Amino acid sequence: LALLTLSLHSNDAYKILVYNSKFGHSHSNYLGQIADTLVEAGHNVTSLLPIMDPAVRDGTEKSHKIHVQPDPEIKALYEDMDAQREVNFFEMNMANPLIPFFVGPMFANVFGRTCKKVMEEPGLLERLREEKFDVMITENFDMCGIGLAHAIQPKAVIGTSATSLFGWQFDEFGVPEAISYRPSPAMSSLNVHSFVDRLLNLYTSSLNRLRFYFSRQAVDRALKEHFGDDYPTVAEQSSNVAFVFANSDALLDFAAPTLSRVVEIPGIGAKTPKPLDEYWMEILGRREKNVLISFGSQAKSILLPIEMRMAILKAISRFPDVTFIWKYENPEDDFGKEHASKQHNLVLSKWMPQVDILNHPKLSLFITHGGMGSTQETALRGVPGIFIPVFADQPRNAGMMEYNGFGKVFSKFDLADADKLTATIREVLENKKYRENAQRISKMLAKKPFSSKEQLIKYVEFAAEFGPSSALRPQSIDMTFIEYHNLDILLVALLLSIGSAYLFTKLTLAVIRKIS
Repeated sequence: LALLTLSLHSNDAYKILVYNSKFGHSHSNYLGQIADTLVEAGHNVTSLLPIMDPAVRDGTEKSHKIHVQPDPEIKALYEDMDAQREVNFFEMNMANPLIPFFVGPMFANVFGRTCKKVMEEPGLLERLREEKFDVMITENFDMCGIGLAHAIQPKAVIGTSATSLFGWQFDEFGVPEAISYRPSPAMSSLNVHSFVDRLLNLYTSSLNRLRFYFSRQAVDRALKEHFGDDYPTVAEQSSNVAFVFANSDALLDFAAPTLSRVVEIPGIGAKTPKPLDEYWMEILGRREKNVLISFGSQAKSILLPIEMRMAILKAISRFPDVTFIWKYENPEDDFGKEHASKQHNLVLSKWMPQVDILNHPKLSLFITHGGMGSTQETALRGVPGIFIPVFADQPRNAGMMEYNGFGKVFSKFDLADADKLTATIREVLENKKYRENAQRISKMLAKKPFSSKEQLIKYVEFAAEFGPSSALRPQSIDMTFIEYHNLDILLVALLLSIGSAYLFTKLTLAVIRKIS
């Protein structure tokens, strides 16, 4: 365990703790960039890094780092590729009502065990509490960070999300969900005038809440076992945060109600593009048009069923004048050696400088899974896309990009259909409206009045100086479901209406009888 040797850079520097659990690359990179940005602003930042997936990078290069080694069972789970294949998101239907009962307990095991490991680290929480941090920043996806805030006792806590807010976060932070017209994470489109669409939106939102219910219960149980039954729950602590940072952008996202304490810091984890080296310049220079394919770090291309990989290859073969660059984790496997290597306009690569390639003017199209990081990079660089959501919030991300005219959403279940994929690639490549829309919104994003880094720094410094403000905490958090929706008032109004109608009917009949 690294010692906490923190020293303020100047009299105006604040002491900030960033809880950054190494669960997934996008989450770790997002929180790591928050930490590094605050260091660059002159503050003393410590990153607490509980390790879940050993392959995930720290995300931060400039902050003080404290690593908590993984629980042995969780480490083995992440290192076991066979276990990863059992959870193949390419084949999983996220609308299946049984999914929460499969994925939910799996997440609960990971988050619960890791939280327990952090609490049992000798002397860690005591030393963190002694540091008297001005601000603690933690994502609400892994609930342990907010759960430990009461024990660490910073002056202010800021909740954050590497995605748009979703599910239980609306309730705990007090943000209106607007489920009748705000698409849930599993919805790539929502016709607000369609009964079926709104019903499906409500259904998938409920599934998403259920999926993470198990994790919240596991973390709360671990906290109470360690600190006692009177220890506040994750929900109680979440409701009292000073601010909520959301990795969403009003110029891209679906319009919906929000709160004053919700601060958007989109693309805070986006890297600055660098010039490409000779290797990549040569590849991009082979043909007039280039297409980049990447499904991110969680849904690996090697996990695609072979029939899907072969269909993608068949679609690629129909564009001989276009170079395709495919992020493929093992180019030396049977598919890579026996099939992909024979396709002259295809380059398989374990890794590529994605941001730098997206920034190159000869990139014509980005075929992506629609992770929040990838969609934001696509928007920032003004590149058209085909968005193939795989799991989590990706359907919603893909839907907002199609809604804004960046390209088309393509179902992962159609990936085995080479004809459909070919038609979609041809549509986005050849229809100029997609590039025009992408370029227009890219310019808007570049000219926003305040950058994400400015927003981040100012609000963190405000929280450090003043702490949480009760004026920003909505009373809706403390209301019951009946009170929030005025169901008691509506019930009384209904009873009065029924009573009035009954009396009116009785009086009318009495008058009629008397006249008769």
